Amino acid sequence: MSLESEKFQVVASIVLYNHSHAQLEETLSSLLREACVEKIVLVDNGGSTWAASLNNPRICYIATEQNKGFGYGHNLAMEHYLDKSDYFLICNPDVSFAQGELERLYRFARDGRHQFVSPRIYYDDGRLQYSCRLLPKPENLFLRRFFPRLGARLDVTYEVQYADYNQSFSVPSVSGCFMLMDSALMKKLGGFDERYFMYLEDVDLCRRALPLTDILFYPGATIIHSFGKGSYKNVNLFCYHVRSAILYFNKWGWFFDRQRTLANQQCLKTIPVASSTVEQQNAVK
Repeated sequence: MSLESEKFQVVASIVLYNHSHAQLEETLSSLLREACVEKIVLVDNGGSTWAASLNNPRICYIATEQNKGFGYGHNLAMEHYLDKSDYFLICNPDVSFAQGELERLYRFARDGRHQFVSPRIYYDDGRLQYSCRLLPKPENLFLRRFFPRLGARLDVTYEVQYADYNQSFSVPSVSGCFMLMDSALMKKLGGFDERYFMYLEDVDLCRRALPLTDILFYPGATIIHSFGKGSYKNVNLFCYHVRSAILYFNKWGWFFDRQRTLANQQCLKTIPVASSTVEQQNAVK
């Protein structure tokens, strides 16, 4: 048997911190129903030692010595399983989906030789989550946090809300709650930048991937994300968010960022537009 054939089809990584079994139950059940997910790595950043006692050969438990953040936890899982997998799934512990959804996403990626894919995402109340985004400008993050009405106006473009979400298309950035990536690509990128303790590490990963591959939204697979916007309710999380934003813009550029400009312009030129938007534009003309 060749080394390639011995690889797992998909390895899923979940980072835990003070999560209960009840909070993770739907996510685990969803992943375990998918035959393509041959290994689930639970990385415990603290407070979830119950996960060590799960009696399932497809589940691996890793405890960190200290909580060094979201990206660090996923990178630890990658150290153990990136070379042993064809695709690596970054998965949040607040995600669930019906049987077959991840299988469709995986087959879309594998059969089309796509290296970075993301599914259609809904909130648990049935609303579409605009998980496809342009690369952020400082005003996108600042206004939506402190002046939500103004931020909402910018979000129409920033979150490409007028796109036709019944079609597949490429974007500069997708939500880090559920990202399926070719393991070789993830290895080339070196995983997440661990300087981000929490927030924007997914955006940073996306833009480092952009010179190497398209990032594709695929509407044929659907998941539910119980997104809580923790930084809007918790002072500590808010501080992590601010710190990550400063780190991100210091790294990539605050107001002068040529890569951001080119990537966003390319997206806006090529993205399919929903028919209702086209009709509204024609009516204005």
